[in-house]
Amino acid sequence: MPSRHRKAAESGPSSRFGSVLFLANRVSGFGMVVVVTVGMMLAVIIEQKMFPVGSVHRQPVAQGPGHAKPRPKPSKHRPSPKPVSPAHVLNKLVQQVALKERGPVARHEYGAQKIAAPVVRVNRFGSQRRWAFGTEVIPPPQGTTAVPESSLYLAHATGDSWKIALAGTPDFPALLREAPTSVLPGGERTALERYDASAKSASQKAKVTPVKAKSPKDPADDGLMLPWSAGQSWTLLPAELGSSFDGGDGRVLSAGTGRLYRLCSSSPDHGLVMVIGDDGTAAVYYQLDQITDVPDGSLVQQGDYLGRTSTDQPCGGGQAPHRLVRFGLRNVDGPLPLEGVKLGGWTLHQSTSEIFAERDGLRVEAGNPLLNFGVITSPTPEPSPKHSPTKSPKGPQIPPEGIDDQT
Repeated sequence: MPSRHRKAAESGPSSRFGSVLFLANRVSGFGMVVVVTVGMMLAVIIEQKMFPVGSVHRQPVAQGPGHAKPRPKPSKHRPSPKPVSPAHVLNKLVQQVALKERGPVARHEYGAQKIAAPVVRVNRFGSQRRWAFGTEVIPPPQGTTAVPESSLYLAHATGDSWKIALAGTPDFPALLREAPTSVLPGGERTALERYDASAKSASQKAKVTPVKAKSPKDPADDGLMLPWSAGQSWTLLPAELGSSFDGGDGRVLSAGTGRLYRLCSSSPDHGLVMVIGDDGTAAVYYQLDQITDVPDGSLVQQGDYLGRTSTDQPCGGGQAPHRLVRFGLRNVDGPLPLEGVKLGGWTLHQSTSEIFAERDGLRVEAGNPLLNFGVITSPTPEPSPKHSPTKSPKGPQIPPEGIDDQT
């Protein structure tokens, strides 16, 4: 077929249909692009309407590794200091007073130049916390057998300061009279007045000399007993300005009647026990545990349970190697040597090198058992016989009025 006829055939109806289809496809593709573009624009508009710039709902843009998160600025507000309890403040002040007033005495008793800070306890505050009554103890050095140096104190808050006085110092009697009954009930006040009255003069205090070998009264008249049950034998052991005992059932009893106070430990069943008697002399018991639970200031009777022998030394001195009780007598100035003191039927004799007990010519050296005979009091003297009036040999004998003559 001629070429002109072939071109005419190819440009027939089928060729025109293909061109239309191609054009339709082009239009359809363009429409899809328009639809997608319009949809994206609508989505952006809707997002801006629903989530404006700065909205909390908008997700933060992730920062690259080179953008560090800014650190928060430190607050200029400083935390308030923890409140300090009145007892803590008072204890620090009492320590200072005790070192000044009793430090020289403790150094002399312990034979040491360096002493530890006193152990202070507030036994009770007044209702307004303006008055306080308590105890202080200067711990003995480790290895010593001395009974800890101890004292009682009263304190009164005046303004922002405390007035503190230890027993035996010039300011103590005035505070003793002024203290409210919530701090010192009547019975305790009387006992502390007698204890404070045993103070020596200021000139004698300045010498810091040990008390001479004589107790304030004849102990036989006071009726003191050895600090364990009558009929038991305990071992007598030496101690510095006192004595130690061990044995029996281990139950320590009060040698006399008086007001009881615990010192050193805040635990109710530990500490040093002081019992102030009616004459102002105090008996001290150290190295105890399972101490009686009677409140401080209570009146205990002679023979009442105080505690048990132990190795516990809560006032200082380290752990003791043996179970025992350290016993001694003291007045407001310091310990009283036991030379000539009578306890439980025995007279004690003590020097710097030895201690022994004597009774009716029998001598018991340290390290030997000592039998407690109980309370030995001085015998009551018999009344003197009444003398009948001398009868006159002259004149008739007239019987007394109301008595018939039997002759």
